[in-house]
Amino acid sequence: MGLKYDVISPFAGTIKRIRFQAGDRVEEGEVIFTLVGPGKTVDILSPVTGHAVGVEVEQGEVVIAGMILMEITCVE
Repeated sequence: MGLKYDVISPFAGTIKRIRFQAGDRVEEGEVIFTLVGPGKTVDILSPVTGHAVGVEVEQGEVVIAGMILMEITCVE
């Protein structure tokens, strides 16, 4: 079992796009979410290479700063 990493929202906003589903392999630095907030649109990147274990949000959902968006299990 690998290490698990939480991907968190850096600010309050709306999830505009989700690029991966649970079970998908993600590479470090890949865009996994697009978050739209007051006056800004930010791509949220994967911090590690691994597998998306759980996607905790849906497209169009409003999130708060610090909210867990996805859990990734690191590939060793």
